[in-house]
Amino acid sequence: MSGSTNNYSDKEIATNLLITLKHMKSEYNTFSQEASNEELFKEVDTLYQDLSAQQRKVYEMMKEQGWYKMTSDSEKNISKAYTKFSKMEDELCE
Repeated sequence: MSGSTNNYSDKEIATNLLITLKHMKSEYNTFSQEASNEELFKEVDTLYQDLSAQQRKVYEMMKEQGWYKMTSDSEKNISKAYTKFSKMEDELCE
């Protein structure tokens, strides 16, 4: 490995961090919900909340830098998605 360098941009590092935090948050969520006792649940849930806060900070920083762009969609597509998920919710509640 001598002599090799990886020159990652700040954007690439931040993107990688955000992806990693999202995956960790998902794992901690499952872990906390399946904890064998209340004490363990509370401990892991605290870690989950900390991860959530860190993920939000990275997201906000990326948005401020212009690295995480949100695009708007048409009312038709938004309505279509809303209808789709409303139907799914209704089916789950039956």
